[in-house]
This record gives sequence, C-alpha cells and structure tokens, in this order.
Amino acid sequence: MMRLVLCLLGVTVLGMTAATAATGRAETWKASPGEAKTFYDADFMRVDQASGLVVVRIAEGRPNGPYKGWPAGKGPIMIFALDCATDKWIDLGMDFTGDQALEKGWRNGEKIDDIKGATGGAGRVACETRETLPKVALP
Repeated sequence: MMRLVLCLLGVTVLGMTAATAATGRAETWKASPGEAKTFYDADFMRVDQASGLVVVRIAEGRPNGPYKGWPAGKGPIMIFALDCATDKWIDLGMDFTGDQALEKGWRNGEKIDDIKGATGGAGRVACETRETLPKVALP
C-alpha cells in the first residue's frame, strides 16, 4: 500500500513539474528584420510535426522581457501558422493569456496568401530557418 501511495505521489509531482515547465517557457523577443517596431518570439517558433506548419508569435512595441511584462499599450501578441512552401498563413488569433496555447482545429483555419504581408521579416526568418527549428507534436 505504501508503494502505491509513493508511486502516485511521484506521478503527481512529475505532472506538476511538467506543467510548470510548459507554462514557464523562455521568451526571447528579437527585432523583426527590416521593421522598426515589430518583434518575434524566437523561443516560441517551432514546426508542427503533423502538418509541417511553422508557428510564430509576433508583437509590436518594444522587447522588454517575458509576456507578463509586455505592456498592454504596446500592441497585441499575435500567433500565426505559416505554410512556407505555398507562401500562405493561418491567423491563429492573439495570445491574451500568455499560455501560448493553440485552439483545437487550428490547422484547419483559412490559408491566406503572402506570409511577408502578414508577419513581415519575422515570417521570412521563420521560413528560412524552419529546418533548424524544433519539430514538435502540437495539439
């Protein structure tokens, strides 16, 4: 009985540690090439294993640290999925909570032409570096 309690306690602690690590992700805001007031989160960029889409977060303002420190008056943080091969993008909405979560069915959104028109230099960087970005299984 004691082993079962210790095992369950261990699983609970591991789950809490994983949840804390997922929400405590680093954020590195870098200037979007060729744009004075747009920044992208270099730590957030990743490739979806299932679809090959590159997921990107951009914001306007100035890079002053993690999401919670991003001033509301500096503009929203927007999330996009990029289909680099076809130069199309999907609007995934805004990150109001800082949890960096993607809504269910996000891959089925409407694909719109012209990645650079939506995401600027950050989209170009994402597509140029997609082979070196982390490939993850997104929900």
